Amino acid sequence: MTQHEFDLLSEKYLTGHCTPDELDLLNKWTAEQLAKTDFLEETEAKIIQNRLWKRLRLKAQIRSSKSYSLPAWAIGIAASLVLLAGYLGGVFAPDQVTAELPKQGIESKNTTAIRQKIVLPDGSVVVLEKGASLITDQNYGKQNRTVFLKGEAFFDVKRNEKVPFLVRSGSLVTEVLGTSFHIKPRTNGKTIEVAVVSGRVSVYAAEATQHLNGVILTPNQKVLFDTELKTIRQGIVAQPTLLVADLPKSNFEFEEVALGEVVKVMQTAFGVEIMVANPILSQCAFTGDLNGLGMYQQLDLICGAINAQYEIRGTTIFVLGNGCR
Repeated sequence: MTQHEFDLLSEKYLTGHCTPDELDLLNKWTAEQLAKTDFLEETEAKIIQNRLWKRLRLKAQIRSSKSYSLPAWAIGIAASLVLLAGYLGGVFAPDQVTAELPKQGIESKNTTAIRQKIVLPDGSVVVLEKGASLITDQNYGKQNRTVFLKGEAFFDVKRNEKVPFLVRSGSLVTEVLGTSFHIKPRTNGKTIEVAVVSGRVSVYAAEATQHLNGVILTPNQKVLFDTELKTIRQGIVAQPTLLVADLPKSNFEFEEVALGEVVKVMQTAFGVEIMVANPILSQCAFTGDLNGLGMYQQLDLICGAINAQYEIRGTTIFVLGNGCR
């Protein structure tokens, strides 16, 4: 079973919509995964059982004074859902993040209608959007560079390889050495977006066990973090920018140049991986001036000229087509 299939089945299980065959499949798979671990005590499984069942009743909005117990196979599934999700979802410690707020913190809140610029002691710059707030420890920079963000902000972090810069946004952690990036909660309050402008950024869920399940972002990449399901989905920003602002115009002027070569230029310029699925398509010649166009506009023009189309899959763009016109 793939991770995607597991995610779908586990979600159906949590909402009570699994068929008997799907329950059997989920039970067998989780049993196999649990057999690979040697640290789950029976008492731990019981704790997981009780807390997960409480969560299931809340999800299903069951209102009853009766007591319930899960069958043995459900305990296995419950344990695996916790273990294989890396303890996301708050089964063990949903208040773990807020517990780490500094005892003596300094809060900056933007109560104005315009952006507010904050310069931290190490020279890092934070630009708070309307309504956003930032909490820093009084000893910021001495032992750590951790800040707590609520709302939307842009960060331009001073590089310090010895002390990484961490931004905690609810249950999401963004960790960098020195770079610039945006953090933006979506309007529905269920997702947080992190988009990288320069440098490299590590993003992971706040629980320590999730550090290994994080992702590394490079310029023009983003992640969407689901605050309820605790999942991280990578993608490309809506408007990719050039990695080098002042590229010579000749870089984007093409005269009968093979698509494969045009794509290489775009990859270097935007730092986004672009794959041509068909080797024949890769040889198609393109003529045109792409200066002044955004990356997606460039792709639209190129694909229109050679009878192709493109798809975005994660952080990669695939150019598809049978060949030239």
